[in-house]
Amino acid sequence: MPVRNDRPPGEVTIRKLEGPPEPGFDCGNPEQNEFLYERAWADQQESTSVTYQYFVDGAFAGFATVAMDGLALAFRERGPHIRYETVGATKLAQLGVDVRFQGHGLGETIVADVIGLAIRGSRQIGCRFVAVDARSGLDGWYERLAFKRNKLMQERLTRIALDKNRDLARLGTSMRFDIRTGPSA
Repeated sequence: MPVRNDRPPGEVTIRKLEGPPEPGFDCGNPEQNEFLYERAWADQQESTSVTYQYFVDGAFAGFATVAMDGLALAFRERGPHIRYETVGATKLAQLGVDVRFQGHGLGETIVADVIGLAIRGSRQIGCRFVAVDARSGLDGWYERLAFKRNKLMQERLTRIALDKNRDLARLGTSMRFDIRTGPSA
């Protein structure tokens, strides 16, 4: 993964969400803010995801929500050595950086941390990828972090969206990072 020179100013500490998050966080995206304040803690209590908070010098600066996932990949996407169409993945379900801390590399720090979490977890449970459904316009950012597009998964997401009459403009881009081979995958 590329390393930026403009790391977040100050000391970054990470804490697993231990209750409803404190007010005052704003990443500039109402849907993500709503998820954080209305769903993150409830989902964590139901064991469907876990949210980690990132603090810079004690200020709540970002969050990542992770869950287990199965990533459907076509043969050409997974290569000859992976025989299963659906492969274990750690899902980066949500990522938000407070507007006060955007543009300083905190998002990259969070992604690197989630990749590290997936690598550590893969020693206990089969997990080959970190998966993300990148919001519109963020797919290029993830590509710079060595994520690749998932063609088969994207086709499936598109079919589901069409079947449910959802707005395709709001459909994320299914992407993956190969934790075994890293950026060269």
